[in-house]
Parts: sequence; C-alpha cells; structure tokens
Amino acid sequence: MPGKRSRAILMLIPLVFLGVLGAWWGLSRPGQQAAVAEATPQPKSAPPQAALPTQSQPATKTADGSRAWVPGTLYRYSLNADQKIAFRKKQASAEAPPEMKFNLQGDWHVGVVSATPERIDARVHLILSSFTIVIDGNEGVAPEAKRAMNAALELPFFISMDRTGLVKLTHFENGADSLVRGLLRALVAGSQFVVAGVPKDTWMTEEHDTTGQFQAEYARLGTDRFEKSKKSYSHLITPQGLTPLESKMRIDVRSKATFELETDLWTRALQSSEHLDVDSGEVLAAIYEHSLSLRLLQRLYDPSLFNSFKERQAALSSAPMSSFGGVKQDPLDQYRQVLGNKNFDMLVKELRSLPKDPQERDDARTRALEQLRALFMLQPAEALKVPGIIRAGMDPLAASPMLGALSAASTKEAIQALTEVSGNEAIPHDIRMDSVAALGMAGEPNRQGVDALRDLSRNPDPMLRDTATLALGNSAFQMGDTDERGAESLVHELNSGYQSAPTPEQQALALRALGNTRSPSMMATIQQALGSPHSQIRQAAIEALRNVPSPDADQLLSQYLLGDPAVEVRRAVIFSCGFRPLRPMLPALAQALRKDAADGVRSDVINLMGAQRGVVPEVMPILVWASQNDPNADLRQMALMYVNTPTTPVDPQASPSTP
Repeated sequence: MPGKRSRAILMLIPLVFLGVLGAWWGLSRPGQQAAVAEATPQPKSAPPQAALPTQSQPATKTADGSRAWVPGTLYRYSLNADQKIAFRKKQASAEAPPEMKFNLQGDWHVGVVSATPERIDARVHLILSSFTIVIDGNEGVAPEAKRAMNAALELPFFISMDRTGLVKLTHFENGADSLVRGLLRALVAGSQFVVAGVPKDTWMTEEHDTTGQFQAEYARLGTDRFEKSKKSYSHLITPQGLTPLESKMRIDVRSKATFELETDLWTRALQSSEHLDVDSGEVLAAIYEHSLSLRLLQRLYDPSLFNSFKERQAALSSAPMSSFGGVKQDPLDQYRQVLGNKNFDMLVKELRSLPKDPQERDDARTRALEQLRALFMLQPAEALKVPGIIRAGMDPLAASPMLGALSAASTKEAIQALTEVSGNEAIPHDIRMDSVAALGMAGEPNRQGVDALRDLSRNPDPMLRDTATLALGNSAFQMGDTDERGAESLVHELNSGYQSAPTPEQQALALRALGNTRSPSMMATIQQALGSPHSQIRQAAIEALRNVPSPDADQLLSQYLLGDPAVEVRRAVIFSCGFRPLRPMLPALAQALRKDAADGVRSDVINLMGAQRGVVPEVMPILVWASQNDPNADLRQMALMYVNTPTTPVDPQASPSTP
C-alpha cells in the first residue's frame, strides 16, 4: 500500500536527517531527560587527549597539485553551526512533532591518522564553547541531560575517506547516542570538499550525507575559492540501506557552500547554508535547515594521531556514511552500494573500453577495481571467471584493476583466481607479474596463495622469481594479525633463504623480502648483513629497516649514514628515513648534510627535509643553512626553493579571506 509506505518514510525523516527520533522525544519530554543522560556515553570511555603543540605549520603543496594527506597533521578550525528540524502542515488538523534547533560553537579538529592509496583515516574532535538546544521555542532541556550531551559530543571519533576527500565510513565509540552521532555526522558531511586530483573549473560528484545520496556541482570562483551546490537527491537513507526515491516522494534542496582552500587543498574557510523540504505526499512535510561556518586557525604537527585509530578501534562502531542513523549495518551493505546495478559482464565491458584521456582512464580503472571488489565480496564465485577472461585476451591496463580487486577481496575464490593467473604460462608476462604482486598483497593470504608464491620463487624466470620472493615477505606481514605462527614460519623461511643464498644478488633479494615482513625477528639477520663486505648487501639490509619500528633501527641507520664508505648505502639510509618518523634521525641527517662529500647524499637529504618541512618544522633551519653553505650551487638553489616556497603559516587573527 503506497500510502502506508509514504507515511512510514515521513516518520523516518527526522531520523534520516540527524538520527534523532528516539532522543528527540526524550529531550522534548521532561520526564525522560534523565534517561537520555544515563544513555549517553561519558568521556571516560576514551583516552585523554594529549596537549596540542602551539606553533602553526606551513601548508605543503603536493608535487602534482592534488590534496595533501600528511599523517600527523592536525587542522584546527573555529566552528559555528546551526541545525533545525521542523514540520510543515499540509492540513490544518494535522498533528506535527515539535520543532528542534541546535547551535554548536567551538573548535573543530581534523587530524590525519594514516594515508594509503585507497584510504585516509582521520580523527575528528569537537571542543565546545557553546551548545544550545531549543525545542518549540523553549530551552527546556534538563541540565543533566545537556551536560551528558556536551560530554558525548566532545568524544573524539574517526572518519575514513578516499583520496578525493569523500567520507566513506564513520567510527564512533560503542553505544554513542543517536542524536550525538547525527549532529556530528551532519557536520562531517557539510564540510566535505570532494575532488579527484587537481580542481578544475567545474566538476560533478556523487556524495552522501545524513539524508541520502546526492549529486553535487563544484565551480571555481577564483584562484582558491570554490562554490559547491547540491543539485538533487537520488536515494534516501532507510533501515534497508539507500533506497531510490519514489515518484511520490519529493526532496527540494537549496544549498550553497563557499570554500576557500589552502595550497594543500585543505579548507581555509567555509560558509554554507542548506534548506531541505521533504514531501512524501502525506499531511506533513519535513524541513531541515543547516548552516555551517569554519575558519582555519592552526595547522599543527600532532604525533598522538599516528596510532590513535588503531588504539581505539576495538571500542568503536563503524558504519558507512550512508548508513541509517550512523549505526552499524550489514557489513555487505557498503559493497551493495558501491556495486549498484553492475554485474561482472558489464564491468568487463567497461574495462575493455577505457577512456583515452589519462585522468579519465585512471578514474575509470579505480572505479572498476572498487566495484569488482564489491562484486567478489558479495558473490565470491564470480572471481573464478577472471582467469578465463584474461586468457581470452585483455589489455594489461584493463587486467590490473581485476587483479587488484581480487587481492583486495582476498576470498578463497579470489586467491584461487590469482594463483591460476600467476601460474599460467599462456598469459602475458606483465599480467602474470602483476598477479604475483597482487597475490603477495592479499589482505588475508591462505595456504594456497603462499604455496603458489613459494613455487614461483623457484621459477626459472628471474623477474617472476624475484617478484614472488618479495611477495612472500608481504604475505608474512599480512598474515601477522590472523596467523601469527604462519607469519613467523615465513619469516624463518626467508631468514634461512638469506643464509643459503649463493650470490650477493640473491642475498640482497632475501633481505628485501625480509624487510617486507616488518618483523622484529629479522634484526639478527639484518645486523649480520650489515657486516658484509658487499655494498649491495648492506644497501638491501638498510632498506629492510625502513618499516622496523625500533630505536635500534634508528641507531643503525644513523651509524651507516655517517660511517658507511659506499654512497649507495648512505643514500639507502635516506630512502629508509622517508618511511619513518623523521625526528630521531635529524641529528644524523644534519651532520650528513654538512659533512658528506657526495652530492647525491646531500641532495637526497635536502629533498627529504623539503618534503617534510610542513610537519617537521625543525628541518627549516637546516635547509636555510644548506641554502647558504652547501658547496654545490645547484643544491643551494634546491634548498632555497624549499625555504622560499610560499607556505605561510595560518594567522589565527587573519580574516577568512587572507591567503
């Protein structure tokens, strides 16, 4: 019965907007306010936040002009937000729920925790200076309920984005109140700036907020100013997931958001306003209004960010941004949303007709990888079709997303498919190489995959053999969380492989494979290798230290940067430093910059420090010294370029339009 369905959707509208249906009645009825306070988690469930550093850091522009995702960087904003839910009577006799208004003011902190090619994790923390709730014109919320809400709103939470800035997941403390989740999710959605690569003059995106899925249009207003407007909603969030709008349902949207961006493409200032009128065709229409103002106050280096998500993950409840009320749903729902109405044949057809424009082609390949992964998670048997499709003939550029999707899915069927592609001599060599690497990167390797890599590590083809050996190291790392014994067995096997390797080249390969394991148990082998008379073995041992989280590794890197006679070994130290926290290595790096006779070593140090000057300000005096004193004029100019690159720290007293 369409009428019943429309009425049901209408009654869900407040919850769709903010996730507030239950808390709404609790706050509007005095007798239940104490229950709301008791149900709201207190801040003692989260660890205390470390004191923030006070010195602003400069913005760092990326080499390709895309958005900078630098782990350890925290952006501190001032925030002022208004949210309102009301109902419009279409019949005079209709009974309308009470109107609710919220005003939040304070600091809004967004800190980058980690960044990979597929995912950015960030910590978000609201620090309130003022919080107001008005219900039907009255500030009638009991003090204990308001105090509880204040405390819950100030609990840090986490978000996961892709590299365009699109928020995919939210991660709140278990048991977080639905109203609190809704208010915070609305702030996250309202502050999204989504762009693939370098901003153009105009572009379109598909995004999610607390209402549903919508199409947004971005337009350049100036060098660093952009306007975002929501064009239309295609889906509404319901308990069953994203639901296409019925013909009878109408969502009228008026929205305008003006962003001013820093050189790193993070928001300097935001002014936005939005009005939604949702008409289900029944006696009431729901109205949601939202305004948001953000102004960047400081950009900081905050080392507490690095492990913060991992440390809290067990106490967090994760849900897609498009989930109902921001609560955990069927884990396969996000894959259904990504896949849409596509099937295997449709996705293969799209891969066989990739666009010619390089950027559009890359976007299409990324999209295909995500959708194929979703398909392989939802229908694991579909993965078994991949070897046959590739055997029939496929361009390597089109095959690569399929292999990446198999690796990301890591189901039994996906591993089987990668094993077949890797071992089939009839398949082109470069595709087999790609498949071997994908097999090593599988998130949940199994015995079949590891055995296949072990066999391939003895293959007469040197490129396949070396790739498979390195992939065994990756597999040991990936197995660490689920099969610790199996992971250590692989590390032992690679240690033994180093000891039995007959040539320096094969010893170096075994060391690089050990480095991929990131296992502390390889340190004895690394230290033995560092005593080798062969520089290529010492170089490989140094590179293997890049991901070993140990002060002993820092000491070895410093020792060989300053004392190894081979330039390639000293340059390998600087390469490894790029994967590690830089501060422990600064004394040795500064000494190398002053004393190393090799231009290549000093050039590497300057480039490393220049790349990290935005998050490690201690490098700036060292770069200034190099710009004035390095014996090579080209290197002085290189250092000067980093010193003089316009990365002016944010002035908290400046107006929002100050560049």
